[in-house]
Amino acid sequence: MRRPGARRTERDLGRWRAHLTTIRPDADPAEADWWDTSWDGGTPAAVGFLVPGDLEAYARVLHPAHDRERDAVTWATVAAECGTVLHPQAQWHALAGRRSSRDHGPPTGTGWPGNEPDVGCLDRTSFEALADVLARHTATPARTLVAFWVGYGLWPRAWADAPTTRRPVRESYVFERPLDQVATLCAEAPAVRWALGETGGALWFRSDGVTVTPSAEEQLEVMAPHQWQSPSAWWPADRAWATSNDTDLDSTLVGGSRALVDDLLADDRLEVLPWPVDGSLWDDADTVNR
Repeated sequence: MRRPGARRTERDLGRWRAHLTTIRPDADPAEADWWDTSWDGGTPAAVGFLVPGDLEAYARVLHPAHDRERDAVTWATVAAECGTVLHPQAQWHALAGRRSSRDHGPPTGTGWPGNEPDVGCLDRTSFEALADVLARHTATPARTLVAFWVGYGLWPRAWADAPTTRRPVRESYVFERPLDQVATLCAEAPAVRWALGETGGALWFRSDGVTVTPSAEEQLEVMAPHQWQSPSAWWPADRAWATSNDTDLDSTLVGGSRALVDDLLADDRLEVLPWPVDGSLWDDADTVNR
């Protein structure tokens, strides 16, 4: 067993590279056609736009915020600090006492002095907790469909000819994986470009002040083990639930059975709010904390 933080041997690195090069979108994009999401204009509710509208109940999984030391904190903690109210349609900037969604806080802005939640990505610890709950609410855990938006800038050029779907919401690559392998896919898919020799124009700063362009192999060994991108959308073959995390969102929406939502609300590893069917996640949705 390799020690945490230990460098891979040349043989290990070669095996990992060979494994990563086999990863490629492998599901039929038509698997997403059941999503009844659409945008006909105006300001759509999240249900029916970001997640299918025919599920029994919905929940909003909040992405953790961070304090000035980058330690995770709950939105409830931020609300208590800022004298605001945490409620299902709370918008981060209003909850955190910011002037607008473009105000990123002190030292030049206002409100919460720490850091914002990650947008477009649920952290791995929270994702694995979410996956643990979801696994109990599908009869097809051996087959789930995982969609990643093509526009993240993480994917190799070699995937450019892979078929994509325009559902849900944005054009996405789609993979098929057992539920217990999705976290591994989320960690490995963003590393494929380095395994294929694509450096991506990264620069490293040496201690003597000189900047260098690391090779793809150097990036594979040093940077790739730290990659992570949660799905833009994810659902099981039996369509018992669906998750959606659009690139601009600081929370992940989940639709499914009432029992699933109740389980999410009761799980103390996650910060979860019940989601109203007509709820909005647009910037002006928070009428409580204006």
